[in-house]
Amino acid sequence: MRAILPLMGLLLAAAPVVAQTFPIDYRRAAQAQDTAKQRRVLEAWQLKEPNNPDRYVAQFNYLLRKSCRVVVSTSPAAGRGVALQKQDGSAAGSLNEGYEPRLLEAARNTLREGIRLAPDRLDMRFGLAKTYEMTHEPAPEVQVLREALAARKASGQPWRWQEGKPLPGPEAVFLPENLEEYMLPYWQADTPEDAEVARQLAELVSEYYPESSLGPFNLAMYHSLHGQEDKAYALYQRANASKPNDWQTLANLTRLAINLNHKTEAQQYLAALQKLPAGRPAAAQLGKEVRQMK
Repeated sequence: MRAILPLMGLLLAAAPVVAQTFPIDYRRAAQAQDTAKQRRVLEAWQLKEPNNPDRYVAQFNYLLRKSCRVVVSTSPAAGRGVALQKQDGSAAGSLNEGYEPRLLEAARNTLREGIRLAPDRLDMRFGLAKTYEMTHEPAPEVQVLREALAARKASGQPWRWQEGKPLPGPEAVFLPENLEEYMLPYWQADTPEDAEVARQLAELVSEYYPESSLGPFNLAMYHSLHGQEDKAYALYQRANASKPNDWQTLANLTRLAINLNHKTEAQQYLAALQKLPAGRPAAAQLGKEVRQMK
């Protein structure tokens, strides 16, 4: 999996701009945790540059941080939560991160306003989606990402990143890799409901970036989990055609070829896997099973 987007301290980053002082002043106030100064900077910024997209980013950061709460619960710790124990070592509950609903919605609305002003700013769209991941609301998260991809296709305009700069990498690579990162928490949750969310995100990759291997690869994972090995096998083959010599794809293809009793293909995939340094441990294990095939 690839590294998640560098989205602010929590989500987005208002980086310094040489020609202006507002981003610098805000960043310094945020680093010093001086909320009063942050508020003053934002008020002055709004008066001077009301339509600067980075002002919306900074305002969002400010409101999101204000919305953070520590929630004491009798439930087990979730995510980055901290488990609490009684003196006898038994579970007593947990401390979890939460958000004050009114401030959180204000932060989200700030990003929505910024997106209306600058619809090509992918950092804001990704930041908005991330807030729904943080609050375990997959339906609006997927919807934000779906709307972003549809808007890009309709407009034909290139995406912009922080400060209105170009994306850090080619769109055909950058978008699928980062959309895959949005799938990761749902794969890790390992429940049927979460797998459905991962499937929806993988379908977005396949629809908008059909040349990427990441759409079929993740859809293959979904079908494998559901015991649909024929479908998974075909999808891994598509992923392999898009990106040959990926050891994970080859390992999965070898495993499924064994399960489906495709001996010749299992041997071919195993041979390719053995040539890759990262794939040799998996090849050593799978090789024993391939040799036992009739």
